[in-house]
Parts: sequence; C-alpha cells; structure tokens
Amino acid sequence: MSKIKSTEKVPINIYVLNGNGSQRPLCQECNSKPAAYNYRRGDKIYYRKKCDACIRKSNSSSITTPAWQRSGYTKQKSCEMCGFTAQHPHQLDVYYLDGNMTNNNNRNLKTVCANCNRLLHVKKQGWRQGDLVSDN
Repeated sequence: MSKIKSTEKVPINIYVLNGNGSQRPLCQECNSKPAAYNYRRGDKIYYRKKCDACIRKSNSSSITTPAWQRSGYTKQKSCEMCGFTAQHPHQLDVYYLDGNMTNNNNRNLKTVCANCNRLLHVKKQGWRQGDLVSDN
C-alpha cells in the first residue's frame, strides 16, 4: 500500500480560556496570543483570525512606493497645466490622462498642482483644447 501525502494545510483549532471560562481561539498567524475580539451578537462573541499584534504588524507594512514612481516617472517641479511652481513636492500630484490608474506609461502621466487636479476631477473634463496633450 502506498501512502498519499497531502500538501493541504489543515486548520487546527487551538483555544485558551478567558477569565469567564469561555474558550477563545489563538491567533492563526503566531499561534501564541489570543485572537482579537471582533464583535458580539447576542450571547455569542466573534473573534478575528489574528491577534492585535499581528494585525498591527500586517497593517504597518502596507505603505509602498506609488506605481507611477516604480515605473520610472518623476514629478516635474511645476504644474504642467497652469505653470504653478511648487515649494514642496507634496503640492503636486500625478494625473492619469486616460483615467486608468494602472496605465503607468510615462506618456499617460502628467504633473499637476492640487488645484488643477481638483478641477480636473470635479469637472471631469480631462484635458481640453489648449491644455497639454499626451507625449508622442
């Protein structure tokens, strides 16, 4: 007889006792701390899959470099629409000409000031006659 080995992970329900004698599951990531309290419905308490420490650890690593920056695009020093020269880089935003935020082609990206960016989104007009056109 040959034995079949399974590569599937089987969840193990490990519990700790609360102060009131009820069972509380352990964190599925670190398996050492009790899972975080989520909510209560009636007499039943629902817990999260992770403990508070693992939740904080996973949330803190979510800050990444923007996709347009990873693609090699760099912001200009001034707005490409009105000519405003920024004193700080955070005064300028990156605008997607076609509106598709996954299209990080340098010809699709333009640097605009916060005011022009707001006007473009509120009016939903995009680039108009006399404005910049995509680089060819």
